[in-house]
Amino acid sequence: MEFKIPVLENMLIMARQHMAIEQEAARRNRLESQADKQAGPQIQMPAEDTGRTVQFDEPKKNPP
Repeated sequence: MEFKIPVLENMLIMARQHMAIEQEAARRNRLESQADKQAGPQIQMPAEDTGRTVQFDEPKKNPP
């Protein structure tokens, strides 16, 4: 004879879902850390130029 206790079944389901969420977060964290390593160094402004604004030239027009 098999007894089913809904409260215990729900607790087991919640524990399994919690483990799945933690595993997904760990997987996402590993992927992000690998992406950061592959991205390489970031371009940074020199310390003395931090107040200067960046200006872009006008786009070049194609001749007719």
